[in-house]
Amino acid sequence: MDFDNNTAIRCCCPPSYSGDRWQWQNQRISLTLQFVYRSTTFVMPVFQMIMMLIDEHRQIASYHEQIPYVPKRDCGIKFNIYLLCPNQPKNSSTNYSIHIDVFDTTTLTYWSSWHLSIPFQFLPVDRIATRLFIPSVKQIESCPFSCYSGSKCRIQYNCSCSSDSFCYTSSICICPLNKYDRHCYLKHSICSAKSSPCKNNELCVRFDDRTDRNKFACLCQKRFYGTRCKNTKHRIHAKFDKDIREETIAFVLHYITAYNNV
Repeated sequence: MDFDNNTAIRCCCPPSYSGDRWQWQNQRISLTLQFVYRSTTFVMPVFQMIMMLIDEHRQIASYHEQIPYVPKRDCGIKFNIYLLCPNQPKNSSTNYSIHIDVFDTTTLTYWSSWHLSIPFQFLPVDRIATRLFIPSVKQIESCPFSCYSGSKCRIQYNCSCSSDSFCYTSSICICPLNKYDRHCYLKHSICSAKSSPCKNNELCVRFDDRTDRNKFACLCQKRFYGTRCKNTKHRIHAKFDKDIREETIAFVLHYITAYNNV
């Protein structure tokens, strides 16, 4: 890398290593996750996954990870994540576990959670691989009081997130679909409402900012399909005489639905 017209060697370390030459290995949790979401409806949510280390007092470590998960796009993908211990070397008297929260990004509401134990606390590097099933409906309503944390809600924090985002903690913000940045103040231009590449008012979702900031996906709902949701699905319009009884109409509609691919 070039600094002030002077050539010097600088190493950009991955999360697993540190030091000016990658000579030290960070103590960490190597986490491989695969999410599964099944639903009988045509409405496909967009999730934001928050992975963090917590201690026995449920205090969140300073290092955490966030990844977007779109079931229609990311089905079957395995996510590889590093969670670094807050102290290097880590405190041997502190036991950590992994806490994962799921939020619906379209509404910024809580959806579900998991808690994963770390079996071998004495190891400098732990590797955990698991498959997590996202429930088809959200588990509980979000708590309106979001200024405290900890096992007994005694840790107070000040929110620095943008007004249209969700303040998870003082250092973790959950951004709406059209924003990014640590505090959710920067806007995505690729999926803006005025110039959305998705047709028929369908939902535009950007990819992870760390991979490609200009890449997006269109989530087509019931009536449309295609990469830009501009194609209309074939459908049958059925009109019944008003004198037909309701139970007969239900039977005929079921018959059409059962054989619509023949």
